[in-house]
Amino acid sequence: MTAEIDQSGKIEQTNLDTIIALSNNIHYSLILPKRVKRTLQSLFRDKARPRMFIYQTFSALIAILLINTKPKSKICIDTEYQGHDDIIRSQISHYISLLAKKKNYVFEFGYVGKTSPAHILAAQVAYKKKKSNKTITLREILEVLWPKKNDRASA
Repeated sequence: MTAEIDQSGKIEQTNLDTIIALSNNIHYSLILPKRVKRTLQSLFRDKARPRMFIYQTFSALIAILLINTKPKSKICIDTEYQGHDDIIRSQISHYISLLAKKKNYVFEFGYVGKTSPAHILAAQVAYKKKKSNKTITLREILEVLWPKKNDRASA
């Protein structure tokens, strides 16, 4: 069975929380609060990379979701940002390699419909009918996006 991942509340919609949900035999969701998104957006602007805010944040959330759920099957990620799948794919792989020992998740982009359990779960969390499994903090997402380098010798 293929695991499906869907998003509710796009990253660029900073007036809404973003929910990323995975569903197959596992049902798991995480939420990125709108205030954290606004702070991230500001940080990306400060780094002169405002366009990458969406793709890198989305990729980091997918990586966190995969690491927390460790799905055994193939994964279908809903095509949220058409034409940017290559950027997102490489970023997800990069973040997973930084965070996890298991690095060989098989994922593809495709259509996850409105009847998908992942879509239904994301919508239920968005409408507060269900509680998310994890709320992502600013610190957690920053550790994925810009990990500290340990190459400095301590004094």
